[in-house]
Amino acid sequence: MHLCALCRKPEKAQAPKDTTLWQTVSQGQFIREYYTSGHLINDNTYYPDRIKYDEEKKQFFTEKVVRCAFPLQMIITSQHLVHIAGNDIRHELTDSEVSEYRQKLFLEWQKGWFDENIETRLYFFYKSSYIVGEAALLFYLKDRKMYTKNLSFLYGDTLYPHYDSITGELDAFARKFSDYDDENNEYVQWLEVWDNKYLRRYRRDVQGVRGTVTKIKELFGLEGWVQVGKEEEHGFDCVPVVYHRREEGACWSFVQDAIDKYELAVSYLCQNNMAYAFPIMVLQGDNVDIQGDIYGQVKAITADTEANIKYLERSDNTAAFELQLNTLLKQIFLGAFAVMPPEVKSGDLPGVAIKLIYSPSLDRAMIDAKEFDHVIDEVRRLFTFAFGIQQGKQTQYQSLKILSYIVPYIHQNTAELIQNLVQATSAGILSKETGSELTGYGKNYEFSKITAETKEQEKADLIYQQLKTKQTQGKSTVNDTTTK
Repeated sequence: MHLCALCRKPEKAQAPKDTTLWQTVSQGQFIREYYTSGHLINDNTYYPDRIKYDEEKKQFFTEKVVRCAFPLQMIITSQHLVHIAGNDIRHELTDSEVSEYRQKLFLEWQKGWFDENIETRLYFFYKSSYIVGEAALLFYLKDRKMYTKNLSFLYGDTLYPHYDSITGELDAFARKFSDYDDENNEYVQWLEVWDNKYLRRYRRDVQGVRGTVTKIKELFGLEGWVQVGKEEEHGFDCVPVVYHRREEGACWSFVQDAIDKYELAVSYLCQNNMAYAFPIMVLQGDNVDIQGDIYGQVKAITADTEANIKYLERSDNTAAFELQLNTLLKQIFLGAFAVMPPEVKSGDLPGVAIKLIYSPSLDRAMIDAKEFDHVIDEVRRLFTFAFGIQQGKQTQYQSLKILSYIVPYIHQNTAELIQNLVQATSAGILSKETGSELTGYGKNYEFSKITAETKEQEKADLIYQQLKTKQTQGKSTVNDTTTK
């Protein structure tokens, strides 16, 4: 609605009819794009072999063309993973006043985070999200012991999240996987469903359907499943699954078309080089006899004096191919927020120069850190709940106010970083505890170790001073006795 300029009366705006068209890409297609064996350049319908006809044999034959596939998707994924998972998750206590007991409790919590390999689980979570566009992390308890498991299409799982229509919270989650025989034939499908309290398992034989479960049909629209066993309480106060989905798909989806064209252009170049690798000989005249070896190389030529023998000069199209390949490669890395490392001809680069070189990757890593922020919060919450049950300190751990966030990894000059931290701590604008954590070499409890070492040194100095005082007093007593 808007107001007319003359009468100031509202009138209806004519909104254009805009139908958005989407292309559905399966997760199997993402995996084919990730591995070079599944690239489009290997498809004979996209880049067909050459069909030729032999006049002498009166038959057609196929000439195989050169096909070049490059692991650009793997390179792009690796760079994204390095920047998003290169540093461990940063944890901070946000209490206004932290007592020694709560600090010790926080260190125990951090140690449990590393002992349970949560950082490794997060790495595989990021990897799955970047490759197939979605990922899930499952927490479960068995005999009051916490376990975790990554769920992904990469590992044969099909994931079905279900959200509450009002709150938007995950209220049910299903995972489907299959059993295979020795000949890799699917014969049983399994479905595991978690809600806020229970875990249910269902089974369906591929060769025959034996019933319907109404609950699964209502939530996920799946039929033909039979419940196996009784429902089990999973022990959490919510759905014990952390799920994330990337709407744009894989991390290289925006440049996939450019990658296909780059591989096609390189394949054309290789085919052209192979066709014109050896010079073409032109023979004019009669009684020309050529003798060569089995590899086609000319060893001797016999001809009349009037014969004309020469080589054809090949056309030079190197500049055109080079321009096309360089343009495509540059746009691939630019569109995927990846960087081709430059050649460093001198010593260490300053930190600012390194950040400028890797700025596209860092920009994307900062965006991804915000995108995965809810994942880190959910993982911390479920870990605190499960680890508290495992250690028998659920109330104590849940009382901790912990802030967890991703710090993107930045290539930097370590010597320059340490020098800046030394200056900041000496000037008093940064605490020594924070400085010891930011060096990258210290552990989470590094400052506690430094404090303990300082106390031990002070204790040793005090004992030394006491012994020295006693020795001085003993010598004074001996001298007084001798004088008397």
